[in-house]
Amino acid sequence: MSTIIVASIVVGGVAGICWLLIFIANRQKTKKINRRLHRFSELGTSHQLSFSSQEVLNNNIVGLDGINRKLLVLTQVGERLFDEYVVDLREVKNCTVKRSFGNSTPVDSRSRRAETHIEKLSLQFEFYGDADPFEIVFYNHIDNNIYHLADLEEKANHWQQILTKMLNRRLQKIG
Repeated sequence: MSTIIVASIVVGGVAGICWLLIFIANRQKTKKINRRLHRFSELGTSHQLSFSSQEVLNNNIVGLDGINRKLLVLTQVGERLFDEYVVDLREVKNCTVKRSFGNSTPVDSRSRRAETHIEKLSLQFEFYGDADPFEIVFYNHIDNNIYHLADLEEKANHWQQILTKMLNRRLQKIG
């Protein structure tokens, strides 16, 4: 009988420690997201943007101001470091979903063929003039689970459709 009691105490203790660790990890994740959202709100206010759509991704927050035709992208690059980028949709020539593939070495020595897998899925912006392309990463094989790829690809395609409709199509002269 005492063996069952000891086993119950051990199992209960392990379960309690696991629950505590999960609770702490979730609280830290929530704080991290809230810090990013607060910074995003501050940036939106400072750029006088009013967001009609927002998307929270792994390391990015994207907000669309449809009236001003601007997109604000906030990327977390460190614990408290952020990069911000404002995309003026009047200056965007093209918006496409870009897939980057990589090869993995075969695990089985009998199989000599390397397998291709998607490494990154992003929304890429090409601008008029000499400006370098800009991309918003929706999926990265290091930071995201492969099981989330389909959902993230659907989100990227949705954003591409919305933004493509808002692009300023400059008239090209014939002749």
